[in-house]
Order: sequence, then C-alpha cells, then structure tokens
Amino acid sequence: MSRRAIRAALVLAVAAACTAVGAAPAQAAGRADHCPDANGVTVVVDFKELGGGVVVRCAPGDQATGLAALKNAGFQIAGTLRWGEGFICRIEGKPSTATEKCVDTPPASAYWSYWHAPDGGSWTYSDRGVLNRKPPAGSFDGWSFSFNRSADNAPRPAVAPNRPAPPPRTTPPAPPPPRTSAPAPPPPAPAPPPPGAPPPVVPPPAAGAPGAPGVVAPTGVDGTPAAPAPVAPTDDASGPPPDVPPTGSVVPPPGAAPAPPTDPTGSLPPVEVTGARDGDGLPLGTLAGVFLLVALVGGGVLAARRRRTAEPDD
Repeated sequence: MSRRAIRAALVLAVAAACTAVGAAPAQAAGRADHCPDANGVTVVVDFKELGGGVVVRCAPGDQATGLAALKNAGFQIAGTLRWGEGFICRIEGKPSTATEKCVDTPPASAYWSYWHAPDGGSWTYSDRGVLNRKPPAGSFDGWSFSFNRSADNAPRPAVAPNRPAPPPRTTPPAPPPPRTSAPAPPPPAPAPPPPGAPPPVVPPPAAGAPGAPGVVAPTGVDGTPAAPAPVAPTDDASGPPPDVPPTGSVVPPPGAAPAPPTDPTGSLPPVEVTGARDGDGLPLGTLAGVFLLVALVGGGVLAARRRRTAEPDD
C-alpha cells in the first residue's frame, strides 16, 4: 500500500473517531435548574460567543469528578482524540465540528474554561483537569467558553453560584368544621284576615262557669226551691265558703227581664215573689211579711180600743 493510501486511511479514521466522540450521549439525564439542597452539584454552562445563553442543571447525589458532574447533570460532551474526555473539547455540540476538529488540545484562544465555587461564594478558575477534582456536595461547577482571551482574563460564568432559598412552608388550612343539621325553620305566622272579614266568634262560657250569664237552681214539684247542694269544705281559713245559688232558679244578668218559671205538668204555678238582694240588706219578701204583720197587729189593737169604747161603764 502506498503512503498516500495510508495517509487517506488515517484521516478517515481520525474523522470517524472525532464524530463518534462528539456524538457520545450523556450517561445521566440530571434535572433542570439548581439543586434544591446540598444533595448534589449544580452545573452552570455559559456558551458566551458560541450562542445558546446560560444553562443551569443539577447533578444529584455524590459526584466523583468534575467530568462525572458535567455528565450526570445531563450535558452531552466530547473530548479530544489525543486526550480523550480528560480535556473537554465540545459541550452540547459547540463549537461545531467545522470550527474545531477535537483531534488535539484546543488552542488557548478558543476553549472551555473550568470553574468552581461554594454555594453563596464566588467563582474560582480551576487549574486542575476535570478528572483530578472532586466537587463537594452542594457546590457549583461552571463552564465558560473563552474566545480570544488569555488565561488571566478568561470570562467566568454569568450566573452567580447561589442556590435559591427554599419556598417558605405554608401552614395547611384548618379542616372545615363538621357539618351539622340545620335547625328547623320556625312555623309560619298565621295569615292576617282579609279586609272586611267579620271578627272571629268566641264561644260563651259554659253554664255554671265563672262569667256565665246565669246559674240554674233545682226546684221542687210545687215550685218551691230545693235545698241547696252541699258545698265541699275548702282549706281556705279566711271565711265561710261562698254562697252557691240553688240550681234550678235563673239568676238573670243585670238589665235582663226575669223568665217565668216552668212546671213539668205544663200548668203555670203561682208566681213566687222573691226579693233581690242589695248588698247585705233583707230580701223584699221578708220586708213585705213584716209590713203585713205590723198591719195585722195594728188592726187588732185598733179593734180592741173600739170594743172597749163601745162597752158601757159599770
């Protein structure tokens, strides 16, 4: 085989190796944004002039080397054909294969600079390779593309190495009180009577009850009043029991005309004149009897005097 053929084969082999290294996938997906706590390493990649902005991802858990943190954060990387992944040549396909072949060490005017920082600290340029440094848990690793800069003024990542504070814990809302049965609604008010309706009729009290217009007392066959019904004694020591009018006689209310007595035989008996009481005075019938008695006595006296006058003197 000629020297020209050998050289062509070597070029093709180098190109294939660079392509294979550039297409090597990341070993871990990681997760976007900062690590929420100290359990992991936050990796910041600033593309600078290459375009692509700044990407922040988290490599959870313990990281053995800076290379492991870069891969476990989910970034795709490519090393050099000569040094392998010990020298980072390409991150997320940048710089492109047309610009950088990644056969040997990239030039000092265009390369990925490596940085590190504690949480809340400041970025420090790393003078060690990615395989010679173990990032502490909760720290930051940074990568920034340096274009036409020297090692003394290489640009640091644009994002400060500060892990955001966790959101404040909120107190869960108190559970609602247990539901209780609603109280029964009040009964509806009676509807008012319609305009012009007559007033309600109140029944009169029963006979013999307080407020009745009259009390009926029992009478005998001949119309004479019967003996009053016995009244049960009471415990009231203030005085004798109240007078109970004999049942069968009608005591008319004030202003009412007296009703004639009735007899079971159908004939009207002689009317018995009874006197009405006025306070504690004597009845009218008793007064009439007294007057009659006085009249009889007076008549007898007068007759005796006349008889004495008519007799001759002896």
